[in-house]
Amino acid sequence: MATDIRPDFHLPSQIYIRQDITKDIGRIIPRFGSRVIIVTTAKDLEVYGTVIEMISRQLKDADISCIVYDGIHYPPNTEEIDTAAAYIKKTNCDLIVGIGSVDSINSAKALSILATNYFFCHDLFSNPKLTQKPLSFITIPGSPMFGFEIAPIFYLEEIHDLTNNVYHNPDLYPEATIIDPLITLFCPEEKILKCTIGTLAIAAESVISKKNNDIINTYALKSIDMIFRNIPVAYREPQNSVPRTFLSTSSVMAGIAFAVSFLSITLSISLALVSKTNLDIESAMSIMLPHIMEFNLTSSPGKYVQMSKVMGEDVRGITVVEAAIKAVEAIRKLGADIDIPQRLSSYDISKSIFKEVADLAATYPFLDNTPREVNNNELETILIAAY
Repeated sequence: MATDIRPDFHLPSQIYIRQDITKDIGRIIPRFGSRVIIVTTAKDLEVYGTVIEMISRQLKDADISCIVYDGIHYPPNTEEIDTAAAYIKKTNCDLIVGIGSVDSINSAKALSILATNYFFCHDLFSNPKLTQKPLSFITIPGSPMFGFEIAPIFYLEEIHDLTNNVYHNPDLYPEATIIDPLITLFCPEEKILKCTIGTLAIAAESVISKKNNDIINTYALKSIDMIFRNIPVAYREPQNSVPRTFLSTSSVMAGIAFAVSFLSITLSISLALVSKTNLDIESAMSIMLPHIMEFNLTSSPGKYVQMSKVMGEDVRGITVVEAAIKAVEAIRKLGADIDIPQRLSSYDISKSIFKEVADLAATYPFLDNTPREVNNNELETILIAAY
């Protein structure tokens, strides 16, 4: 029996999305465990320390033993995760809570596996057979994170070659994701906007994936719709938590779509850029998206028309290709309207590394379902166009 056949839809996680939901953490978390490790990077502790302290206090009031582990630095690497795993095994905890940025969430996912299996972290990337299911974990994102708060995937820096490696396992869905838009107010506005464009990338490529189906298409298109309706408001009113609720919801919906569609050239190139430069993942994704959209346009014009419509574009009386082009133009205009850099040349990056970046991007598992095959040379051409 084939083991790589994924269901057309699968969502075992409970999802909580509402303002002030963190005030009910003391009633939610006991449903999943009684000995809790809160995992956050040292950098995220500085940003979300107030929230983490409030959650810890609630858990103690609920007679839940709780330890905060913040010994992971930026960017998280496999060696630091091994150190954290050794510590967590000694605590006999039964639940991990990852809180903060995508780095903290990725760390929590990796630790959920290593807490119950005897591997080193770097061994995971060769996809060994797990002897035990991952330890239960919950995610509490501090910003929209292009679906990684719920998708059963993580990436980490490999300590030996300093490149980002990807691990995927269908058992890696969180028990729950708890999303309070008020937490995102602690996150810098620019990061919220860039992460949301990253969400847009995941959703848009889910629409054109060869694994796309009607259920996934609905989630991905609705994610795009919510982003276009709410990101301009979030930009104009950075302290307004209402649009952030929709942006957080769009991230979860994109993650649900991505878990099945499993396509993102944008993410592949961005992970490679992060590995080879000092660029952060959200900046890389926000720059690369329109160029990836342009590359795939002629292979899926009908799908692009669907996206144009939910982006609010008028496609009446024009050809399918003209309507499809409007989706790419709308994304470019959106990025410009919210003052997001449009070019890699805006950062201290040399074109000389593009071949290395393209070669690394081609190794990631997110290219198989693209409607138009892409090779290393084409990836390099996309990078040059984005410069």
